[in-house]
Amino acid sequence: MSQAPLNRGPFNRGPDWLARLQSALPVVVAAGLAGFSWWLVSSSPAPRQAATAAKADDRPDYILSRARIARFDAQGRLEAVLDGDTMRHRPVSNAMEVDAMVLSARHEDGRSMHATAQQGEWVEPTGVVTLSGGADVRLMPAPTPGAQGAGVSGDAGTGLRTGTTRVVGEGLRLDTYARVLSSTLPVTMTRDHSEVRAQTLQHDDVAGLTLLGGRVHGRLDGQPR
Repeated sequence: MSQAPLNRGPFNRGPDWLARLQSALPVVVAAGLAGFSWWLVSSSPAPRQAATAAKADDRPDYILSRARIARFDAQGRLEAVLDGDTMRHRPVSNAMEVDAMVLSARHEDGRSMHATAQQGEWVEPTGVVTLSGGADVRLMPAPTPGAQGAGVSGDAGTGLRTGTTRVVGEGLRLDTYARVLSSTLPVTMTRDHSEVRAQTLQHDDVAGLTLLGGRVHGRLDGQPR
């Protein structure tokens, strides 16, 4: 008499269930790693949050009162002098914030520059100066032979020498290396007996070219160069 085979349940299959568990193990591990990676991404600070935190940490590392900073070229010649009532250096942006800024500079070609503003910011790596609040920049030509040249001791530009270009506005940006003066706010530009008002300005002092934008009006005296 033959004996019918036993009906073995799923937990009585011997090695079958173990083989299935082993085959499913990589999928379980991969799912776990994916979940862990998602947690890392979700818990990491967003780029905007990181930038905000870095900006918040850009607090002044030192403050100077009635200070003067001088810049020299590679040959040791004095290029520019920066004066201010209060200077605050921010280490992250490497910017120097200056109250009552006075900046004087002299170039190799003999031309000089004098700038004043209620507030200013100097970024040394780029040589860019931002002036706000009663900004006044004077770009002076090289002195004629026999005339006394303007220095860079902080008192240059007190007089308007013939051929001086003067720009006045509430916000000016000066690239001291490229010698480009610009503004996106209304400015008044004078030269000798000419005066022009414009809404924007782009002035290249090396090339002697000026681009005035927006509504431009004023008077021009004398023959243009």
